[in-house]
Amino acid sequence: MPTNLERRRLGLLILLGIVLIGAVIYRVRPALVGGAASGGRRITKVGSYQVPELGWDKDEARAVPSPGAGRNLFTYGPPPTPTPDLRPTPTPMPNLPPPPPAPTATPVCFPAANGGCLPAPPQFPLAYLGWLGPNRLPIAVFRDGVDVLAVAQGDDVKQRFIIREVGPDAVTIGFKGYAPSVTDKVPLAK
Repeated sequence: MPTNLERRRLGLLILLGIVLIGAVIYRVRPALVGGAASGGRRITKVGSYQVPELGWDKDEARAVPSPGAGRNLFTYGPPPTPTPDLRPTPTPMPNLPPPPPAPTATPVCFPAANGGCLPAPPQFPLAYLGWLGPNRLPIAVFRDGVDVLAVAQGDDVKQRFIIREVGPDAVTIGFKGYAPSVTDKVPLAK
């Protein structure tokens, strides 16, 4: 069962609702009645604002606004003057002559014993260990893997090399089939 306080609040709430509905009807009714009675041809007043009626009748001619003194977007005038370019002009690259062609390697010619040309002689594969004997007849000592070879001056080694001169720190070798001037020095192995 509702108490007296709750009944008063409910009654007051209903009374305020009725007053609010009456105020809205009183305020909006003249605008609704006036607009409906005149056929919607005049500006309707709502509060202190004026809102124009939108739309047009098919019977009336439509008014198209005439162009004013403003700018016409569809006409073209003279182009604007270009802005000068203040950047410095780049210096053109000089025209250099083309580089000379790369030299081709000329084949190295080693003179042969019979006067022709031969390719480069082979590498000497043995290590020189030193020499033995008297100064007038030295013998060169070489290491070939685990073998040791003793070769006198003027003899052949491995059928391709000739011992031309034996010294205390190097041996001069020549090559079979090549001229005597084609030599190579093999230093003492360390």
